[in-house]
Amino acid sequence: MRISTRLRRRHKVGVLMAFALAAVVGTGCSGAGSSQGTATTTTVLTPALETPTTTIHGHTYPVPTEPGLPDINPSVATGNQIVLTDKGFLPYRLLSNLNEKITWTNLSSHPVTITFLHMPGSRPKHLPVGGTFTFTSATLANFEYVSSTGFHGLAAIGDFPS
Repeated sequence: MRISTRLRRRHKVGVLMAFALAAVVGTGCSGAGSSQGTATTTTVLTPALETPTTTIHGHTYPVPTEPGLPDINPSVATGNQIVLTDKGFLPYRLLSNLNEKITWTNLSSHPVTITFLHMPGSRPKHLPVGGTFTFTSATLANFEYVSSTGFHGLAAIGDFPS
């Protein structure tokens, strides 16, 4: 009986120490007040553009939409429109079919450069306010792009249901 009691105490102490260690490690990784230079990443969806036009520096620009939809879903959308705003890309992830033209539109308040990651041979694209560029792929692809303002987006090109 005495050995069994000792083993239970050791087990309880071991479990408590594991929880304490997890709490210390979790606190060190939070980034807030950490002296080790870690950062906390928070994902907040870009708000949808719910009007047919937007005005930037006194100029009015049409807001792209997908056929049959009032606005672009901020999270994941099937289609061919990607819009950059001052708060990020709409949608965050685009699913587009093979051979469909994807159009990026800059509706932020300043010119930007969009760079494609993990796409050999691609070149950064400079977009003035209100500017667009298009991309079409006949092959399956999954890639990330980033704006010079620090926003990220993802695109997948494949055979997706409409």
